[in-house]
Amino acid sequence: MRILSNRRAASLAVLLFTVIAACGSQTRIEKLYQDPGVGGVQYQRLLVIGVAGDSDQRRRIEDLLAADLTSENVTATPGYTRLGLSPALLQDDIELAAAATDSDGILIAHLVSVSTKAEVREGRVELKSECRGGNPIDYFLYDHEELREPDSVAMSHEVIMVTNLYDSHDGTRIWTIQSTCFQKSDFDAVLKQEARAIVRQLRRDRLIGQ
Repeated sequence: MRILSNRRAASLAVLLFTVIAACGSQTRIEKLYQDPGVGGVQYQRLLVIGVAGDSDQRRRIEDLLAADLTSENVTATPGYTRLGLSPALLQDDIELAAAATDSDGILIAHLVSVSTKAEVREGRVELKSECRGGNPIDYFLYDHEELREPDSVAMSHEVIMVTNLYDSHDGTRIWTIQSTCFQKSDFDAVLKQEARAIVRQLRRDRLIGQ
């Protein structure tokens, strides 16, 4: 059984692009693979594994995915609750955790890349004028003062994740997508959007309950 490598090679990659625009965010889904022989199979109990360089990010990914899966009536177990937060994930340990939780599938979400850009926006400048007296239409009878608002920094994030679904009984890779999320707010909002998009695609592909 191979959990972290592809057991079956797709003869032809199926590409599906979905763009979701809401609340200043945008997510693109690219479906890379779906086992053609999986028709009709829906997974009810999933072990959720996040792969990230940072243990806090891994835990957050697993928690968000588990919460969204639970909202779809799927029993989802965050991997860290069984495997801890060690950066090294061994295949045997994943298999044991799946068996211990009676999971029929294993969802592995890999945080491939994160890029953050900062854009400095200059503060607005207003002209304040105070008349010293005399003819009010005479420009030179006014004292003029520039009022400048402080500069602000706008952050924008791009996160790319590759998510695989495996059958826990024989290790077959069932499904693979790549999701790219653009979000002009905080990083956690990007992860939330990623989790929603992944679970939404699982439902659309009828791999979890409707």
